[in-house]
Order: sequence, then structure tokens, then C-alpha cells
Amino acid sequence: MKDYEYILQQAKKAHYSGWNDVELRKCVDMLPDIPRKELVLLYSSRWLSNDKPLKDSIFHLLFDARIEERDKKIKAMNVDELIENLKDENGYGKFIVMEMKERFDTLEDADKMKIINTLMLTTKANKSWAESKKKKMDSIK
Repeated sequence: MKDYEYILQQAKKAHYSGWNDVELRKCVDMLPDIPRKELVLLYSSRWLSNDKPLKDSIFHLLFDARIEERDKKIKAMNVDELIENLKDENGYGKFIVMEMKERFDTLEDADKMKIINTLMLTTKANKSWAESKKKKMDSIK
């Protein structure tokens, strides 16, 4: 029996009776040897719909490289590039905003103001954060 078939069989059993910890560990350990196409099939299987530990393991195998690539790309951007990419709606908005907030205190005042002005035009939470940072900057001057 192939690893994929074995894991699917165990997932079906676990769907009805819960996971045996030893079987779950065995299935998780098998995952790296399964081809990507079969991992996608497992991830989308109805037998894993409520199976967080196994589904999370599959997710990391499928997407960790892409997530790491995205993070490196965002960290390499300067403030102007971050702002431009935030406006592009490329799906990285949340991560770009997080990067802006993380860098904020280490930036020059001109870049800080660019971030404040940009975030004032986004969500309520970002606007509130930007207003508090602006007040703090104004009080220092």
C-alpha cells in the first residue's frame, strides 16, 4: 500500500473515532515522501476537513517555501516599494503592513510620515495605529 493510500485510510478511521497518537505521528512522518499532487489531494480530502494536526503538517509541506520567499521579498523592499506594493493589492497587504509597523521605529522621520499617511487611508485599526504614532512624533518635536 502506498503512503498516500495508507494516510487516507487512517484519516477515514480518525474521522469517525479520532486519532491514535502513534498512527498520527506515523502518518505525519510519511508526508515528506509523498508527491506534491497527492499532498494536495490529501489536503483537500473531506476526511481531513476537521483534522488540524495532519492538515497543518500538509500545509507546511506545500507552502513553506512560498511563504519564505514572500517574506524575503517583503523584507528586501524599501519604504517606497512597500507603499507601492500595498497599493497594488497583490495579496500581501497584511504582511506589508506588518513589515511597515515592525520597521517604523528604526526609520527616518520622512519615511515614518510616508507610512503614517499611507496607513491612514487603509483600515480603522491601521488608521488608529498611524494616528497614535503621529501624536507620539508630534509630542517629541
